[in-house]
Amino acid sequence: MDSKRDMMQKIEALYQDSAIRERAYYPDFRRAWWKLLAAACENDTLYFPLDGASVVTVPCTYGGLDFDFHFDQAKMADWYDQEVRRGKRVVFVPKRVRRSRSGALSFHDSPCIAHPEFPESSLPESDRNIMACAMPGLPPEVHIVYGNKWIEKRLSPILQSSLPLFLIQTDYVPAFLASPFEICLYLFLMDYCIIKSDYQKVKDKDLRGFLHIFKPNPMLKIKGLL
Repeated sequence: MDSKRDMMQKIEALYQDSAIRERAYYPDFRRAWWKLLAAACENDTLYFPLDGASVVTVPCTYGGLDFDFHFDQAKMADWYDQEVRRGKRVVFVPKRVRRSRSGALSFHDSPCIAHPEFPESSLPESDRNIMACAMPGLPPEVHIVYGNKWIEKRLSPILQSSLPLFLIQTDYVPAFLASPFEICLYLFLMDYCIIKSDYQKVKDKDLRGFLHIFKPNPMLKIKGLL
């Protein structure tokens, strides 16, 4: 896995992509993200122990970067319970993923990656929710980050071709990550993917409004990063 310093150098290279450099908002985009990423690189805060029983590590490779994201399943369960009590879906949205005859999972045009190797020892048997989130990529990969051990049990004979799960909205994925740098890296790469995917179809002034750095993303404020 790349160190934070290595990733900062590779992020600098991503800015040279013409899809990024030729946008009208490029100077603001680069300045704002570089400020946040540089500060996060120097910030050693951990929101939870990386070796905790409720923590799962999802390896990712994108844009020349090789990195890990750490997710706190206990916090996911807590947020989900709060959302159920409120009776309003904001963070966790019910979706279905397709299952091919070979057993491969997919969500629209994206592959859905299960992690049967995750021990998930902290997940109670009474709670068999399955949760997933999008990771940086073109198309973005959807990774199961909660409830991998229940996937086969949820694929009953009646539901051979699909699997119900909750998709964590991209804006809120950072709530479950381990550090300021993971949060900033995730949102930066998602912004990079948005630009790469849509810059030829959407005018700069409109595309700017979709970027997490300009909204700005609520987690950046909640975590005190802005």
